[in-house]
Amino acid sequence: MWLLDSGVVKIVAEFDDIRPFKDEEVKAVLLRMLADEDFIDFISSYRAPILYKIFRRLVKQRVRTVLSRETRHIDSIDKFQRLVADYVTRLINQSTTSFEYQGVDRLEKQKGYLFVSNHRDIATDSMLVDYALHFSGYETVRIAIGDNLLQRPFATDLMRLNKGFIIKRSAEGAKNIYAALLQSSRYIIQSLNEGHSVWIAQREGRAKDGMDSTDPALIKMLTLSQRKYPGSYAELIASMNIVPVSIAYEYDPCDMLKAKELYHLEKYGTYTKPSEEDLLSLVKGLREFKGRVKLRIGEPLNSGFLSPEDVATELDHQILGNYELYPSNYMALSLTDEQPYADVWRAHKEDYVNRFTGAELKSFNERLTQCPEKHQPYFLRMYANPLINLESNR
Repeated sequence: MWLLDSGVVKIVAEFDDIRPFKDEEVKAVLLRMLADEDFIDFISSYRAPILYKIFRRLVKQRVRTVLSRETRHIDSIDKFQRLVADYVTRLINQSTTSFEYQGVDRLEKQKGYLFVSNHRDIATDSMLVDYALHFSGYETVRIAIGDNLLQRPFATDLMRLNKGFIIKRSAEGAKNIYAALLQSSRYIIQSLNEGHSVWIAQREGRAKDGMDSTDPALIKMLTLSQRKYPGSYAELIASMNIVPVSIAYEYDPCDMLKAKELYHLEKYGTYTKPSEEDLLSLVKGLREFKGRVKLRIGEPLNSGFLSPEDVATELDHQILGNYELYPSNYMALSLTDEQPYADVWRAHKEDYVNRFTGAELKSFNERLTQCPEKHQPYFLRMYANPLINLESNR
């Protein structure tokens, strides 16, 4: 694309407004972030929340000094991600009882995969996929991020430094929406063809109610740019190397925020999210307690798929089948009296009651009581729904 700017002709690449940053852009972006007071405030409140409230200026000076020292030799995306990997390791050690991952060994290191994952946490889901790949000797993924989450310039910079690319969900008007979807499709296909793996959620937004399901519209978007593909639809799907990913958290750090939103949506039909809630959810999801966490990478989708619905059905089959169920799921089901939860509990009580101990039930109840009483039914359903989902898809 050619643009005329103050008499100077510039070449603007098709994906410049959505792609991750390139190595040659890293230095300038880091310097811009270090000069961004909003970013320094955010990091200061994250690293030292108590001291920040009392000695804001001193904490900010210290944080800026430390960040400048840590990033002064960072001049590529790879070096930036190696720095991030150290922080991620600490986050996992501090916020989980254990993190296990399976299935990486079935992947080929030189091939680009399209990882389609269930989605529970804004940043942690893709972070854990990257962690599993990085420490298994594989390249990390390009991460699809909705522009609704990029409410501040530094958030956009951080995501794009970490190989994030932007999905324009806020586009308005049929023509603009189609153009945004087509651009996303082209970028993803180009990435895969160049051997870069991509992570994307199985549907728009997090599954706040715990019901994981793949939206066929996602598959339609992915293939939108491939209408002239020379082979059959089944061959097209096979060429994309689609791999299902299941991520299960024993405890969701954002469970109370999600229960609150679900309560408002059901009672009032709408929920007006405070301006800082997405950032709060991002921070809580990264740093707060998750208990045990398990990630399973499924079998790549090969051939035989005739429609987006076929693909979505197979993704659901593998994502649900590989989903790790924890005592928190069984305890929530046992404490939910409404239908269909009560029927599922009665039908499987003899087996399910052995999946948790009295001490675990006591601990779960203590967490439940921290949730406002009017939100508690939504809190319980959130944890019980993976069992309901699995039962309905048998």
